[in-house]
Amino acid sequence: MKKIIFNILILFFLNNCGFSPIYLQEKDVNYNVQIGIVEGDRVINNLIVSQLNRNNNKESTTKINININTEYKKTINSKDATGAAASYELVSKTLVDITKNNQTEKLVVTKKFIMDKNDNSFDQDNYEKTIKETFASSVFEQLRYKLNSLEWLLNLSK
Repeated sequence: MKKIIFNILILFFLNNCGFSPIYLQEKDVNYNVQIGIVEGDRVINNLIVSQLNRNNNKESTTKINININTEYKKTINSKDATGAAASYELVSKTLVDITKNNQTEKLVVTKKFIMDKNDNSFDQDNYEKTIKETFASSVFEQLRYKLNSLEWLLNLSK
């Protein structure tokens, strides 16, 4: 009986620990993002655009136009004794133009990663796709911080 009461008390105290879902605060955005020109790597750009659409307030009168240009390069970083690639350097450079009321801000995000070559090409392609997803998430987070910190965005009443 004591064990049951103890477990109930533990559950009661842990229930009020302040947990809230990550995307609960995402609904507080006061802008409507409109995607314009999207150029470059299709996978990274599609992930960024889908995250922007998910973090969007369609009812807002504040419209922000965004153009995205992503360059993605995969180059050989090192070779083994036979001359075959041993590791690759993955570089993603994303240029984002943010425009509101003829005011333009630019955001440039460059990400690099060294990936070891895997003997199984299927696993290597999946790993590269995961890295691209990480690049896109990082670009989106920096873009979201930029949108939330822009002075002209904070002064919505003007």
